Amino acid sequence: MNHFKTFLLGIATAFGIYYITKKRDDGSSLLDDILENPSDVANKAKDIVIDQAVESIKCKLT
Repeated sequence: MNHFKTFLLGIATAFGIYYITKKRDDGSSLLDDILENPSDVANKAKDIVIDQAVESIKCKLT
């Protein structure tokens, strides 16, 4: 079972690396965006997490 979990983790890692390094039509990748402006990417991620947390709390309260 541990070999199967390791296999799945390896596949997920490979697809994750492929996704962030995949070039878009303009020739840049998600990794390029992160490396060029890391603070902007971090702020966007924080905003998304905060929005999801607020929605989750709203759902639990109703």
